[in-house]
Formats: sequence, structure tokens, C-alpha cells
Amino acid sequence: MKRTTRYWAIVILFVAGTARAEGPAPAKEKMWYDGVTLSVSNRIRGEFVDWFDPKPGNAPGSAQRYNFMGNQLRFGMKAESPGAMIFLEGQDTRLVSLPANASPPNSKAGNLGPGAVYYANTHDRDQGETFLKQGYITLRQIPGLEGAAFTGGRFEYGDGLEVLPTDPSLLWLKRQRISERLVGSFGFTHVTRSVDGVKGTYDTPVLNLTAFGSRPTMGGFEVSANRELDVYLAGAAATLKQVKDWVPLDVRLFYLYYNDQRADAVKTDNRVRSVPANAPKNDKGNIEISTVGANVVTVVDAGPGKWDGLLWGAVQGGDWGTQDHVAWGYAVETGYQLPGVFAAPWLRVGYNRTAGDQDPNDDDHETFFQILPTARMYAQTPFYNLMNSSDFFTQFILKPIQMVTWRTDYHWLQLTSANDLWYSGGGATNNNFFGYQGLQVKGRNELAHVVESSLTVNPIKPLTVYGYYGYAFGQGAVRNLFDGTTGNYGYIEMTMRY
Repeated sequence: MKRTTRYWAIVILFVAGTARAEGPAPAKEKMWYDGVTLSVSNRIRGEFVDWFDPKPGNAPGSAQRYNFMGNQLRFGMKAESPGAMIFLEGQDTRLVSLPANASPPNSKAGNLGPGAVYYANTHDRDQGETFLKQGYITLRQIPGLEGAAFTGGRFEYGDGLEVLPTDPSLLWLKRQRISERLVGSFGFTHVTRSVDGVKGTYDTPVLNLTAFGSRPTMGGFEVSANRELDVYLAGAAATLKQVKDWVPLDVRLFYLYYNDQRADAVKTDNRVRSVPANAPKNDKGNIEISTVGANVVTVVDAGPGKWDGLLWGAVQGGDWGTQDHVAWGYAVETGYQLPGVFAAPWLRVGYNRTAGDQDPNDDDHETFFQILPTARMYAQTPFYNLMNSSDFFTQFILKPIQMVTWRTDYHWLQLTSANDLWYSGGGATNNNFFGYQGLQVKGRNELAHVVESSLTVNPIKPLTVYGYYGYAFGQGAVRNLFDGTTGNYGYIEMTMRY
């Protein structure tokens, strides 16, 4: 027994001594491919449209009622090192069964819903292309420039997304109610858009400075998205970030410059078409607009829940072809959330208002211009946008379990000026299609009441299933232009990401 005990003691001491002599295992040498990751995503969506019913003779029978399908496949590669990142991403978009009779000239009531806008760009019922979605390099950790980073190439840009807060409620507000109001990737569409350019950032724990200069690509509702528009877009933003141990607060000042040199894209505005000298089709001058604005977003503890507040505002000046351009827009929103209650109910109300042009016969263009936004974020049933519009709304959000979010909205919509147009659309798509539609409302500014609901489900991490339905009750402006004053729009989509 003693000999056995002595034997195991010697073995244990030997192993321990060997371990001390060898020390920790050497770190594995990193190879070049350790910083490389691949990604792929696919989004398939079926959309159904029952637009406002045109007056007899303005469109073929039932042209406003149709279904279509779209698929968006993306595939990318990212290579990272401490000082640089390279990202390449391709995209293939396919659209099937677009309506052939719901766009001008077959429709004298304009494009009857999103499927009609896709068709208006290409005049193909089934269409698709593969193109370079993103391809850029980012340099960081530059000696002598701590906190600075520079990006060049093709990338997506969304105004308001320069900084992403850590507070979940503040992050939702920035993503859903601030970002991409004026410039965005138009991710709702099956094609989307990018920009070719450069971007620089300087980031500290308290402040972020971002500036960029670019030429946007075609896209949005134009499936040939590999080429650039004859448009120049630049901007800068300074964001006071959410600071640890402070009240969650995000404050941003921003500037955007837009120069549209597309001579063949007829401007959409309220000038009298019957006067040749004043008609938009005869105005080949550039659109050159500067926009200056600010926003403040906060979320604070208040009683048993959280109160949130949001302010956003912008003013514009410049040239609208031969006209002088001056306009404004603002948003005021607030809400209250009960995170400790089942489903974390969150009720929000708000008012968004932008300028409209009062006089179609003068030399001033006073309609707020939404530039290149992701319009559908602020108009989920996309028959309107943030141009010449007044929108009083309520939102109610429930999250009964982690993987499910249910949102219901109500909107009371009016046109700011009855002498201006009823606008829809999300900005330039190609060099011939202006990107905004405008309808004469014949002196009426009551637009519609809209009730809409959406459900997001994440059953497993790579999969998101989303369903949306919106119902519009048209008012005076709709009655003047359409026989049917109710409209339906909805879709179901499934997205897989790896």
C-alpha cells in the first residue's frame, strides 16, 4: 500500500513539473483567412394591392387590383484586420407578375400602387438583374488620427444612423422614427439603392462627426441598379451620443446637399401645365437644394414605465430649376412604455408636417423635398409621403414573447396646401423617371384615414417572418380623383440570413 501511494505521488509530481516546464500552450498563429466571413440572405415577398378605384375611362377595369411577387438574394464577403475592412456584396432581384395596365399611359390616374411603379420603370411584367450592391474598403486605427475612419467605394447610407444608441427603446426610435427620413437605402423595395463615394467619421465616447460625398446609384423601383444617377449627394452630421450614467439622449445636427442634373427627368410640381413657359417639362434646370436640420430623442424612467420624446426639424433653400426653393418640415412625437407589464405595451402619438406650395403661378417652389428617403418607413401604405403632408398618428406596440412583435397604427392624413399636389414615391430611380408622383387634388386637402397592422415573428435566429396589412379610407382629395375611396395593401415576406 505504501509503495502504491509513493508511486502515484511520484507520477503526480512528475506531471506537475512537466506542466510547469512546458508552460501554457503557444497561441495559435492567425492566418489570413481567419478574418474572412461569408454572408448570404434571401427575402421573398408576396404583395397584394387593391388601390383606389379610378373613375370610368381613367384605367382598364380592375387595373387597381393585382398581386405580384419579388425575391431579393444577397451574397457577401467581409475581410477584416485591426486596421482595415473590405466588404463585397452582390444582389440578385427578381420580380414576377407585375401589372401591365396600372401605369400611365394606360392609367390616367397615375401609378396604381407599388407594382405599377416597378412596371413603369421597365415595362416588363417579369424582370430581374444581378448587380454589385456594395463594395468598399474602410481604414481605421490610423496613426495620429485616433477615432477616425475612412470609407471609400459603394456602400449604403442612411441619415440618422451615424450613431446607434445602446438603450433598446432609444435605438428603436432612431431606427424607426428618425433614420432615413431624407436619405436612405430604400430597403423596403426589392431593388434598394446604394451610393458611390467616400465617407469619413471621427468618433469619441461623447461625440460622432460624419461627413460624406457621393453619387447615388439607380434602384428603388428600377431593377437596373448598377449604374449611377446624374445626381450628387453630400452631407455632414454631428451627433451627441448616449453617455453612460446620463439620461438616455441622442442629439444630432445635420446638413444635406442635393444636386439633381437629370435633364430628362420631368420635375414633379404644381406648376400650371397648360402654360408652356411655366410647364415643368420645359424646365431643364438643375435642382440644387441645401437642407439643415436637427433632432433630439430621449427615453427616461417615469413612474412604472418609460416616457419617450422626439423632435425633428429641417429647413431647405436653393433652386428648383428656374424657381427658387424654400421649404420646411417638422415632427413632434411622444410615447409611454410599460416594460414590466406583460407584452411591454408601448403607446405613441405624433404629428409630422411639411410645407406645401400655395401658389402654382409664382416663381417660388415651396414644397418640402424628401430627397432620397426610405419613404415607406413613414408611410407604410405607400400612397403618400412626407411632401406637402400633415400626419397625425398613434402607434401601439406589443411584444408578448421575445420572438413576436405586433404593431398597430392609425393615421389622419391631410395635405398642407390644397393648391399643391398629392405626392407619393421615394426619390430618383433612374435618369428618366423623376421618382415622385404628384396628383392634382382640385382644391381639397383632406386625404385619408389609415388603419394598419403588422406582425414580426423570429422563430429561429436566421429566420424572420413579417406580415403587414393597411386599409385606407379616402377623403375629399381622393374622392375628387377616384370613384372608389377605399384602398387595401398588404404583404407577407420571409427573410433568411446566414
